[in-house]
Amino acid sequence: MRCRRGVLGVALLVLALGLQTVGPPAAPAVQAGPLPAPGAQQGPGPLSPPLSVRVGLLASVSDSGVYIGLARGYYHELGLDLNVETIGDPNTIVTLTSANQLDVGGSGVTANPFQAAARGIPVKMVADKGQQRPGFGYYPLIVRQALWDDGELRTFADLRGRQIGKLSRCDSQDPQLERALERGGLTRDDVELRYMGFPDMNAALANGGLDATWQVEPLATLAEANGIAHRLAGGDEIYPNQQLAALYYAPDFAARTDAAQRFMIAYIRSLRDYNDAFVRNVGRADVAQILAQYTTVTDLSLYDRIVPAGLDPDGRLNVPGIRDDVALFERLGCITGTAPDVSQVVDESYVNYALGVLGPYAR
Repeated sequence: MRCRRGVLGVALLVLALGLQTVGPPAAPAVQAGPLPAPGAQQGPGPLSPPLSVRVGLLASVSDSGVYIGLARGYYHELGLDLNVETIGDPNTIVTLTSANQLDVGGSGVTANPFQAAARGIPVKMVADKGQQRPGFGYYPLIVRQALWDDGELRTFADLRGRQIGKLSRCDSQDPQLERALERGGLTRDDVELRYMGFPDMNAALANGGLDATWQVEPLATLAEANGIAHRLAGGDEIYPNQQLAALYYAPDFAARTDAAQRFMIAYIRSLRDYNDAFVRNVGRADVAQILAQYTTVTDLSLYDRIVPAGLDPDGRLNVPGIRDDVALFERLGCITGTAPDVSQVVDESYVNYALGVLGPYAR
């Protein structure tokens, strides 16, 4: 199993934080994951020979479902040899996955996979990789500290006439932006959108180039700690349970049912370890050590300060929310022609299979 850093797309968050990248870490000792629930079916044995699986990720905490299982040997146990590459641009991940240049990709829920489906490219959205669950609003709206201190930007209505940062057009921020503007009695014509990468957003807040932005963790927490910004609202307040990010299967990998099902078993085992750590505070230090090795959050102390990503322990997607977001993308002109039905992109069969093996998470 390998994990390497890529150079595609925008610069990695880790560079902007001034943190050192690390080489492929030695995997910690394999720890026992959750046992199958009573009544669960017998799981499959390992593939023989093992299959190499190409995985593209952003190296974010929301990628825990891959990194934990990589470190703990869950994928290896099922005959999957993961080759993980860090790719800094989420749109590039979806593009490479759609073209079978990656087998699995972790990226945002944007217009891109639905545009691909409209063109006959059957990329599949198969599992959760980040929701704004209550208490896990890890994608907050932050405002420039001086504007907050002066009382000029304290409500959504105060966004009128402001410069607002956004990662790109037709991305997972659009549904939040729409809801925030509606709550302030505003439309997109009332604000000026500026597109830039996450690291550049903090710099722009610091020099007055932005008034507000949606910022991902840990950059949101660091912006507050450095006196750059104030958190106006968490993502879970603006859009509760929004499906921000998802796991995608390439068309060819999705068709390899034996491998795709095994991948999902290991992935959900990892999601459960993550929830044990950050919801139940069971094994938190061990999981934080793994994530500090693989993700951009290399400072262990940050895991006690940031708002962690919300990851469903059963891997379930918020399909009704995705339908709402696709309808918005269509209204915004992000999908040319008629938007495909969400069922053409979302495929829950792999999650259903894995839950048949593992049983439901004991909540």
